Amino acid sequence: MKRFAAYDPPEYLQWAADAELLDQFRQRIDADPERARVIRELDEGALLALYAGLVRNRLHDVALKRWVKNGVISKAWLGTGEEAATIGAVHALRRSGPQHDVVAPMIRNAGACHEMGMPLAAMLAGYLGSSASPSGGRDGHIGDLARGVVAPISHVGDMVPVIAGIALAFRQRGEDRVALTWVGDGSTKTAA
Repeated sequence: MKRFAAYDPPEYLQWAADAELLDQFRQRIDADPERARVIRELDEGALLALYAGLVRNRLHDVALKRWVKNGVISKAWLGTGEEAATIGAVHALRRSGPQHDVVAPMIRNAGACHEMGMPLAAMLAGYLGSSASPSGGRDGHIGDLARGVVAPISHVGDMVPVIAGIALAFRQRGEDRVALTWVGDGSTKTAA
């Protein structure tokens, strides 16, 4: 395999916390007593698991961005800056066991895949079209039904009826399970 020099996006190297934004975040949490209670009740293990998921998601995106910059792959769809919307939601789910919940992530929600237990190596193999990828190199969309990850359909809003059908099946079978998907903002504007 050809080796490429590391690429560190400048926005990651020169990042600094925005004090005003942090204050707005704290005020929003404090304004909702129920939300504040839920956050206060997260133990150290849960907080560290959330943080690890956020870091894992960002590193996945950094790897893809490096590959694009160095010509390993031609394009990648990143969820940079949107990690919490995916990681937080997935951590509220039942992610293991025979009655695990199901997610149908879009390409910017790749963090859902690794947080549901898919190995990062398998996810990255999908971008390379490798036979080691979950689809055996046949498709760039990543999923693993055994881990509760439904591979996305390329049209942005098309996972909504799929996941609604899965949720309906759970309900009709009397299963206490959740089916979750995301949609890109393009689907809400264009009916894509």
